Amino acid sequence: MTTMLIIMAGAVVGTTTPDDANGYTLVPAPEGFDGDLATVEYDTAAGTATLSLAGVQARRIAAIKTEAATHLAATAWRLQRASERERAGWLQLADVACVLAERESVRRSSDAAEAAVLGLTDVAAVRAFTWAPDAVQVPAPRLLTHEQFIQRFTPGEWEAMTTAARTNAAMDAWMRRFTLAAFVNLDDPATAAGVQALELASILASGRADEVLAGPLIAT
Repeated sequence: MTTMLIIMAGAVVGTTTPDDANGYTLVPAPEGFDGDLATVEYDTAAGTATLSLAGVQARRIAAIKTEAATHLAATAWRLQRASERERAGWLQLADVACVLAERESVRRSSDAAEAAVLGLTDVAAVRAFTWAPDAVQVPAPRLLTHEQFIQRFTPGEWEAMTTAARTNAAMDAWMRRFTLAAFVNLDDPATAAGVQALELASILASGRADEVLAGPLIAT
């Protein structure tokens, strides 16, 4: 049975299937109509209803948000597990960072998908649009605990750093920032600048800054 749209004052207000004797204007629902009145618009002059590009876009974007939320919910337990095991010493911060990167990939991929939907100009293309939660790859942040960062220096280098901090205000400020940070991010420009400054000050030998900053992380 053909679905008919009920039109009142030029607006789509409902659906029906039998002939209606109450004075409503009835028009056939457009192909692809799935029951969501927000996706159709009525052309008063033509007396026909069509799928609205803006309405179909809004519906597809809402679906993308729901799909992204489902993917994030599926990884929430993994993030909690990795965080708890890292606190217990059974995993590394690198393991937590991997899960965080996966979740951020979902967010950025869904954002890109929503933007792509808004850029489409054809209803059929919007309805056929698909996306992948890992379409936008996000590298895991390179995070270290304080102890892991200290272990990247030799005992002599660390002693020279702490000695310099007692007489050099800039060095003291950098060391204080390191002490107060919850973790060390090797990709943070401030971290890189501080380590490179140690080499410029001859506290680290030539080439050691790159070794400290580029050393591999070990994820279990």
